[in-house]
Amino acid sequence: MRSIPFLLLLGLPVLSAQVAPQSNYEVLEPVPAANFIPAVLMTNTHCTVAPMAQTDGLHLTYTLQSPAGTESIVGTQSLITRVTEMKALVALDEIDNSEEFGKALLKAGAEKVGSVRDVVKDPLGTVQRLPLGASRLLGRVSTSVKNAAEGNADPRAGAQQVLGVRRMKNELAARFGVSPYSRNALLQNKLDATARAMAGGALVVNLSGLMFTGGVGTAISVVGVNQTLQRTLIESTPEEMAVKNRAILLALKAAPDAVEGFLSNPSLSPWQKTILTAELKDIGLNPDPFLRLASKPATQEEVLDEMQIMQILLKHHKEIAPIVSIISISEVAGALAALDANGTLVTPVSADLILWSATKESGADALLKMAKEDPRVKHVTLVTDGLVSARAMEEFDKRGIFATPQALGPLR
Repeated sequence: MRSIPFLLLLGLPVLSAQVAPQSNYEVLEPVPAANFIPAVLMTNTHCTVAPMAQTDGLHLTYTLQSPAGTESIVGTQSLITRVTEMKALVALDEIDNSEEFGKALLKAGAEKVGSVRDVVKDPLGTVQRLPLGASRLLGRVSTSVKNAAEGNADPRAGAQQVLGVRRMKNELAARFGVSPYSRNALLQNKLDATARAMAGGALVVNLSGLMFTGGVGTAISVVGVNQTLQRTLIESTPEEMAVKNRAILLALKAAPDAVEGFLSNPSLSPWQKTILTAELKDIGLNPDPFLRLASKPATQEEVLDEMQIMQILLKHHKEIAPIVSIISISEVAGALAALDANGTLVTPVSADLILWSATKESGADALLKMAKEDPRVKHVTLVTDGLVSARAMEEFDKRGIFATPQALGPLR
């Protein structure tokens, strides 16, 4: 597993078993999962997290049990994403099987629909059965229906395009706290089906009371997305987001090849690219070092690490001291850091639990050597969204490296 940024510099291996005790270093052994995740995630109606999690000295591997079976999940952020998607699936199932929801789509004397599935199967018929006043409100839908009836257009494609199925899917995903670009195929299918049905009646019925009321969830609110960016994510197509992101990054003087490498990386979703671009804009510096790291193929866990790292840098920039330079520590290792206005070399680390090991010792020494060679650097700090063991804190402190755990705040 690729670890970024300070993590690769330290050469951290991914281990699934305990290692033999060493006199100078900590043992990689199971730790209580409850120390790292909110209690609401440990046991809920959708799944259960095993009480112990395995550590590799950086990330934890959780065991998740659900009606679908048992699975291992690496990283707290990945676990939160998985559980949130499970909750969304349950809620979508409830909507999909709701007779009341089907009736709402065809209110005011229209034919009753037993469930959303009926609307999905026959979007054209649904529109045709709407009351006269409703069809007038639909406007362009009438034209779409007419063209389809005359054989000049595909009824399903025409209705979906006019009724804004894509936007409804994005809004649904945001309300449930998931991504409309999730790699979870079942979730994608459920979002698509429900969005088609809801878009077919959205101009006729106020569906707010039927929606999941949890608000915008982890998929976008975890980074404190403002209303303007939220609207961009929900209302824009991937192509429109790419155009805006490219203009923003080029305005920051990013190299065109770095921009294209980042925007064309299929490992990141359009939402993730847009959120990262907005954060880079807030920092306001040439983002080349980060863009080149984020241009590389990555797993879902690694992408979440990248998202966390950018949040750490942005929070430092806004609340501690302005960042004046984003630095690529090692092109080979893929490490990243930033220099702030106080001369502090800020090394962001996305982790669950940092333990002291031989690789961390050699990596810390290499980091200090690099800092001494740069006259701008006065202090070195390691900033992580996770926890740092007492031993690791002590060892970093001995070397003059100030470690800040849970820099993004404790999980709730």
